[in-house]
Amino acid sequence: MSLDTPFRLGPFIVDQHGRMEPGDPGHFPVFNLSWRGVQVRAHLDPGDPAGGSGRLAFSTIVGRVPSTAGGGTAAGNAARRAEAFELVRGLMRVVAAEWRVSLLADHRIAVEARRELALPASAVDLLTQVTCFLLDLAPYLDLLDEVELTGDPSPAPAPGDGTRKT
Repeated sequence: MSLDTPFRLGPFIVDQHGRMEPGDPGHFPVFNLSWRGVQVRAHLDPGDPAGGSGRLAFSTIVGRVPSTAGGGTAAGNAARRAEAFELVRGLMRVVAAEWRVSLLADHRIAVEARRELALPASAVDLLTQVTCFLLDLAPYLDLLDEVELTGDPSPAPAPGDGTRKT
């Protein structure tokens, strides 16, 4: 049995070769995943539609600078906080050009990145780009783990509170 192509599969249009592209040019797909305790948002955006290229844009919160009100002495907390700020400034200087590390107003550490993607793309192409981003992110998470700045700073959802796709 053959399929009539192109056809719609969720937010995508699938061509005769199994490659996908967004079904609505005004609304590009977004998906979320969890890796090493970090929530990652991936958003497919158009890039250069005339050139047949798009981008996967990633955003995630990788940790938080600790509060001065944490456990321990006031001097110890202040020193740990100063070291954390210095580490974040250092990350901002060394990440790749298409990456951005920022410190949010609530002292969460955010990472945004982009990866080019030819459109239409196969599922393998999409998964390869996601995997490459996660592998590129790994050393930064290792560093933040080592200095105890990682962990999900947002409260976990209550059981049965909504649904989540991972």
